[in-house]
Amino acid sequence: MDLETPLRNYLDDLASAQATPGGGSAAALSGAMAASLASMVARLTLGKAAYAVVQDEIEQILPQTEQLREHFTQLMQADIVAYGRLSACFKMPRETDEERGVRAAAIQAQLLEAALVPLAMAESALAVLQLCVRIAEIGNKNVLSDIATSAMLAVGAGNGAAWMVMTNLHALKDHERVQTLLDRLHVALDRITVLSQQVVMKVGERQ
Repeated sequence: MDLETPLRNYLDDLASAQATPGGGSAAALSGAMAASLASMVARLTLGKAAYAVVQDEIEQILPQTEQLREHFTQLMQADIVAYGRLSACFKMPRETDEERGVRAAAIQAQLLEAALVPLAMAESALAVLQLCVRIAEIGNKNVLSDIATSAMLAVGAGNGAAWMVMTNLHALKDHERVQTLLDRLHVALDRITVLSQQVVMKVGERQ
């Protein structure tokens, strides 16, 4: 996705019958919005006398949420590219044994890439939630609903990306690598669940 493309065009493409953008790109967009909301709450906390004691910490948090926002926008395009490369591998010639071998190796390599991109989304969603917990504790009370929304969008990003990871790992034949990546995914998902609950709890306590 070209970031200069109007959102309407992106959504039209997402709703179309074409293969991309798809679930992975949409999960990354959800993550980008989560990080954006976290940045917004941080900015609405900066410069407020009532939150003078946490200004230094918020100033440290904001660059992190902005970095995650940028990372998610990059992952939106990376997912589209990875899917395109995988699709191209399936179209490779397979008339001879040599061609079939080359095609199979190419597919396996691209399946790994196609799994690593959404795995990065899930782990980045976890990173957003880690920041959301702290923002929910010290951020501007007037916009706590926005940090709660940020957390829910991060949950959606992580869970949506997980489906993309598992779909691509299902056909990967390197079982040791599959298990390693699944372990990483499950760690991220478990932490996402715990931290999202913490954000809800902390927002509820401060409202």
